Amino acid sequence: MAPGQVPGSAIRARHVLLASGGAGQLFSVTTNPLECTGDGIAIAIRAGAAVADLEFVQFHPTALHHPKMPRPLLSEALRGHGALLRDTTGARFVDELLPRDRVSRAMTARMLELDVDHCWLDATGLDHFAERFPTIDAALLEAGLDPATDWLPIAPAAHYICGGVVTDLDGATSLPGLWAAGEVACSGVHGANRLASNSLLEGMVFGARVVEAVQEGLDGPRDTGAMRAVLAADPTRTDVIGGRRLAWDLPPRGAVSVAVVDGEVDLLAERDALQHAMTTGAGVLRDATSLARSAEVVARVRAVVTTAGSSMAAWELANLADVGAALITAATARQESRGAHTRADFPETDPTLACRLVLG
Repeated sequence: MAPGQVPGSAIRARHVLLASGGAGQLFSVTTNPLECTGDGIAIAIRAGAAVADLEFVQFHPTALHHPKMPRPLLSEALRGHGALLRDTTGARFVDELLPRDRVSRAMTARMLELDVDHCWLDATGLDHFAERFPTIDAALLEAGLDPATDWLPIAPAAHYICGGVVTDLDGATSLPGLWAAGEVACSGVHGANRLASNSLLEGMVFGARVVEAVQEGLDGPRDTGAMRAVLAADPTRTDVIGGRRLAWDLPPRGAVSVAVVDGEVDLLAERDALQHAMTTGAGVLRDATSLARSAEVVARVRAVVTTAGSSMAAWELANLADVGAALITAATARQESRGAHTRADFPETDPTLACRLVLG
């Protein structure tokens, strides 16, 4: 809080930078901190800024299946060194060296087939585990697991949202004076499926570019990066990824009767319900029916949270619900499978959808 600021009062600024991270807490299992509730994306949506690529959520296939949150990651390096993926019967079922999205899809399909909530990573054949992977070894020991003798329980976890608030290559959004950098932004560097460690690019490069642009006196977006899909300076160009605007407005909130605890909305229960609906219906594998079911839950939670006061928990739930509604809208409209977005009812890639779906 600024010196002399009255609690709850507004601070006006000519330039505002969103750098609030992603929205992994939309899902029941995530590698993201508890604070990653889509706050920046939700703020931008409500302000009318363009967002895109929200349907492309990268799930890390080998997160430790353990109550700890965020879930500890068991790096691809383990599989690169020979660790094996097994289902709960002990059988191998996928090439361990495939990309993250393909391994996550194979794991999810097998888990649904066997009606289980995890698979196994067998690293018992790796020599000198503690010396080669000291950080992972420490996390496993804390969880009571010995990689030399124990198979490690794993499940896909929401890891990184490839889309967000659309920006140009300087971090400018479609609203003059509003900037974004990091996972909250859709700068265009990830496409439909982020490469490992590419998140460093968004934070280290675009954060600095925003500062430089503001110092130069820039105030609005230019026709560069992902912003080309919004400004559409020349829609006949074929050398850039175009954009297709979705006819969508954030539905108005309402009031409904909800489960209460001591006369108040049970925000934790509602957040759990939202996360479960997003995980089962809008997670690794999606189809029209599952997305519609998720949309119903998200709509109900959006209505619920208006009755929940102005606590931080209420705001976080409101933000998750708004981002969830936008994500489901984009995932429903993208009737194909591409990158980190998989539709079981549209398993092929549609060349006509080689574009960004823009909301706002």
